[in-house]
Amino acid sequence: MIKLKGMEWKWFSKKIMFSEDWVEVRSLKIPDEASNFKRYRVTTCWDPTGRKFTRIPARGFLAKDETGKIGAVVIGQGGGYIKIGCRFSGCQPAIFVPLNSLSKKARKSLLRKGSFDTFTEGEFLFARQRGENFFR
Repeated sequence: MIKLKGMEWKWFSKKIMFSEDWVEVRSLKIPDEASNFKRYRVTTCWDPTGRKFTRIPARGFLAKDETGKIGAVVIGQGGGYIKIGCRFSGCQPAIFVPLNSLSKKARKSLLRKGSFDTFTEGEFLFARQRGENFFR
């Protein structure tokens, strides 16, 4: 665990860290085949082949890659999988998304604790911690 300027980061994998703070995520805006953003419902499920939604929302965390770019990772509660929309079959263990995929309330809640600068890459919104130019 690494503590930087009020934020505590844990290792998710060799190249990705995530924050300890989380928010409930009930929907995500994900681009479709035509690059149009559409909002899809997201819930936690425990069966990887699950076809039905549950009432339990997923959890969203800030995620930082090795370049210092911050997006979000969405995972199921209690080690569960996430079910995304009716168009996607089955469940996934996690999904990495840009910050504009989250609702405004969830995004503001996650970014409130630290000091971040936001920037766009195409249609995607990301953040960087102020005063940090590289991954730690």
